[in-house]
Amino acid sequence: MKRITLYAAGSAILGATLLAGPAHAMHISEGILPLGWAALWFAVAAPFLALGIRRVNELSRHDLSFKPLVGLMAAVVFIISCMPIPVPTAGTCSHPCGTGIAAILVGPLVSVVITTVALLIQALFLAHGGISTLGADVVSMGVAGSFAGWFVFRGMRRLGAGLAVAAFVAGLLADWATYLTTALELASGVRGSEPFYPLFFKVVAAFVPTQLPLGVLEGAMTAGMVVLLHRKRPDLLAKMGVVDAGGSGAGPRRATVVMLALFCLLASLLVAGPSRASEKWPGVDETVVEKVAAEHGREPRAPLINTDQGDLLLFVFLLAGTVGGFAAGYFWRMLVAERRTYDDNT
Repeated sequence: MKRITLYAAGSAILGATLLAGPAHAMHISEGILPLGWAALWFAVAAPFLALGIRRVNELSRHDLSFKPLVGLMAAVVFIISCMPIPVPTAGTCSHPCGTGIAAILVGPLVSVVITTVALLIQALFLAHGGISTLGADVVSMGVAGSFAGWFVFRGMRRLGAGLAVAAFVAGLLADWATYLTTALELASGVRGSEPFYPLFFKVVAAFVPTQLPLGVLEGAMTAGMVVLLHRKRPDLLAKMGVVDAGGSGAGPRRATVVMLALFCLLASLLVAGPSRASEKWPGVDETVVEKVAAEHGREPRAPLINTDQGDLLLFVFLLAGTVGGFAAGYFWRMLVAERRTYDDNT
């Protein structure tokens, strides 16, 4: 677990340095959920986290490279889930989740561990989410997102779907499952005497304009990453049980081109809006989660650690740059250098 925390705490925060502008609220902020509901979601998340840690330890005993891989995936999930993407059609910003690709590569239980580490760092140092609501955020993004993506990917592969198609649908539904679960958590926690289902569907409907296109974008991104790994490192995917051992590393070229084109098209459409200098894009969790909570008397509280300015933020960014360079080098070695060694040996 030390390596997971090291890689995530350093290299993952590098993604935040790339975002020119204030961060957006992520998932359920501090103080929105009543204490009882917050405790319930911690109780739901705890067994998944415990099983995930045990799974990491089991796999690490058989493969010494597994923990660094988990740490790298934590960095990937952190960066992806901190990346605010403007959606002009909705007038808001939101973020992908990254749990689809994590679940495909390392399994859903390990993905829960990865998500917990990423969310904890975000809550402590980037004012994203909250400590009291960490359990709820882990359940929505880590448990629901990871297991939805994993089950869909495995199920579609067994039904004969191609690697790119299965990964696309897995990334898409992992994103949507996260926000459906967030809507369930929010409606359950703040409804008071109000009926559950009308409030639940109200929150879901508010998420749709933003997360519908972003889910498609995340699906394309997930498919592109899986296909790239299949082309460059089929041995790595075979070792993780994603593809059959001995498969060709050439990969589906047509699927690669299609997914890359779809990703670029959607990305260009989503970012084709006013610049941040002329207009600020509010986060979808601010416009939906915090707005609904405020309507029901649950105002978000200030984060425990304020890193909006000052030396602490500078220290975090310097640390991110230092350790992030190491993570980038590790990823390059895993994807390129070890691939060459693999080719030479085969």
